[in-house]
Amino acid sequence: MPSKPDPFVVPSTGRRDALIAIVVGLVVLAFIIYGVRDMAKPVTGNKLTGTVLEKHFTPQKERQISFNGGHIEGTKETDGEYLLKVRVESQNRTYEVPVEKPLYESKQVGDSLTFLRPPSEQK
Repeated sequence: MPSKPDPFVVPSTGRRDALIAIVVGLVVLAFIIYGVRDMAKPVTGNKLTGTVLEKHFTPQKERQISFNGGHIEGTKETDGEYLLKVRVESQNRTYEVPVEKPLYESKQVGDSLTFLRPPSEQK
């Protein structure tokens, strides 16, 4: 039977190598912390605030199914599409904002509404 070769023994590291490893580890950790803090900041410039000009409801009953991978997570019945037409003076533009039923019912014409800019226009 052939004998196993002797294991390779790595010589111990010196202080210089250990110090370099610690400094590099701290720099990497600092970059990770910076990235997490930067991502946690609220989005600025993509929120718009305007005045509700009109409320519009389109009845079309539907069932929305949410799933993850191949598993169904849940279903949701909707009565239709709830839209608020919102005038944003700073943009000199009127937006059609789709909202959920509770928000639609709570807002009246003339109320203020803050919403996210449409994805196609986000900065």
